[in-house]
Amino acid sequence: MIRNKFLTAAGVSVALLTASCESFLEEDPKGSVNDTYALTEEGAEAEVLSLYQINTSLLEELFMVGELGNDLLAYGGNVRDYWKGLIQYDETYMSDNGSNEGLWKWLYVGLATSNTAIESIENATFSSEEKREQLRSEAHALRAFYLFQIVETYGPASYYSEIPIKSPGAIKADQPGIGAFYKRILADLDIADKALKKANEMPSGNTGRMNLGVAKALRMRAMMSLAAYEQSIIAEAGITDKNQCYSNAVSLATELINNYGYRLQDNFASVFDPATIENSEVIWAIQYGNTTFDSHNNFIHRYFVSQVNRSARSYSKTINGLQAHSVFYGREYRAVMPTYYFISVFDKYDARRDATFITGYCRTDDWNMSPDFSDTLLIRSLDVLPNNVKAAYEARGIICDDVADVYDVATGKVLNNSNVRSCANIVTKWLDNSRSTAKQEYAYKDAILIRLGEVYITLAEANIQLGKTTEAMNAIKELRRRALVTGHESALDLTASDMTIEFILDEGARELGGELFRWQMLKRCLDKNAFCEWLKKKNPDTNPDNASQGIGVKPYHINRPVPLSVINSYKAMDIDFKQNEGYIK
Repeated sequence: MIRNKFLTAAGVSVALLTASCESFLEEDPKGSVNDTYALTEEGAEAEVLSLYQINTSLLEELFMVGELGNDLLAYGGNVRDYWKGLIQYDETYMSDNGSNEGLWKWLYVGLATSNTAIESIENATFSSEEKREQLRSEAHALRAFYLFQIVETYGPASYYSEIPIKSPGAIKADQPGIGAFYKRILADLDIADKALKKANEMPSGNTGRMNLGVAKALRMRAMMSLAAYEQSIIAEAGITDKNQCYSNAVSLATELINNYGYRLQDNFASVFDPATIENSEVIWAIQYGNTTFDSHNNFIHRYFVSQVNRSARSYSKTINGLQAHSVFYGREYRAVMPTYYFISVFDKYDARRDATFITGYCRTDDWNMSPDFSDTLLIRSLDVLPNNVKAAYEARGIICDDVADVYDVATGKVLNNSNVRSCANIVTKWLDNSRSTAKQEYAYKDAILIRLGEVYITLAEANIQLGKTTEAMNAIKELRRRALVTGHESALDLTASDMTIEFILDEGARELGGELFRWQMLKRCLDKNAFCEWLKKKNPDTNPDNASQGIGVKPYHINRPVPLSVINSYKAMDIDFKQNEGYIK
């Protein structure tokens, strides 16, 4: 999408100083915003606005570290070792991993910049206190976002800071624990509530900027994740108990559904269509510019794209009329693929299934043009097809693979053939057919961080935790209206007795699978042992060879490791920085 003015108005360059341990830990988040300028209204706002550009660089690491190793994504046929290592929980790649280093860096760049922005807002000269209040609320809400991502990724080993670090002597290994993070998150969101406006009350040109609806949704997420911890942590955060967390989440979700102007799209696919992605269902998204290549573009689309010009059953031959890359079907990369669980969790009469996976590939003689949709050349069925059905298609010149050509449908394992990992169904949600050319790796499509579909899932989940299964059922029924297929509505019938945590994890996969933050849903719904067993069952790639030789998911993997480079940087300054349980220090 065209980048909104507020993203570029700041003119702020974030200094990414990673050459030494001191430069990383003393990173100056203000870049070209000097101290004098920061104490003006314009300068303070520039610091706040720079956070949105930081988020454009944060996205890829949020996806790679936050999603790889979940129950929905297996590794693809061209995956890099360090991404495969995250999926397989290979100890060689867990602590010493470029993507994990990148996530840690960008989250803490965001935290440091928000801390600096908050200090500037308090000390700068403003034309009105109303403007100061608005920026203060915005900065605190953005800090809450970073703190939440940090603590839910790195758990008790998370580093904490509320004030800018201005000298080497101020560097400490401040790891106060999960409760302290949540206390600050909730306090920041209290400040956010004071002056943020609803999205429909903000001036035009501010799509993607923090608003009151986003802050409410962040608090809803925080309530759900906080409830998963022991009572002492919940109490430290200032909440009575788990039930209060869930009750608060129900209230927040209900408020977002009824009072903020958000609306579910009638057509599930339109939520993610580049032409309509600024729609009434989206609560918050990272905005990307329709510009030439730079580091602030969206690259996620490519990771799901398989080879569409080859069959899993005859991989050595290319299919005439299909291209390895195309503007419509995507820039082939083959990094990840859906697990069998992800595919099989859908009923075939759930309209979200065909909106989530591509099953038919049509003639694309020119890779930069749209396909000829009247001429199907390849089918990748999500079901097991009888041989006579396959033969009938192939008699018409249509190559037909089915799900059993890629997976062992009894165990869910990907078949032991590297070629089939290159021939998986493409997940559509990140595809961007607004790219200019077939091999263009950078894209302009906004990245959805929160949408109303998640709010309905959360409303049902919180009600299940409170034992209110009828209310949970009603929320899912409302969400599923657009998933109904005419003539087959009964396929998605529900009763209150269906409402269990396993059901809500399945429904979360159906509604939100392939997006962001599946990891956080698993973590809050399951204790560490159940988390481990769920992953082994749903994604066999997380448990290769029954977790032998330092590979395979274990209960302590419910938290990501502090990057080894960070541990070593502190060690070089003779500071002991705690690592999470189980990981290399």
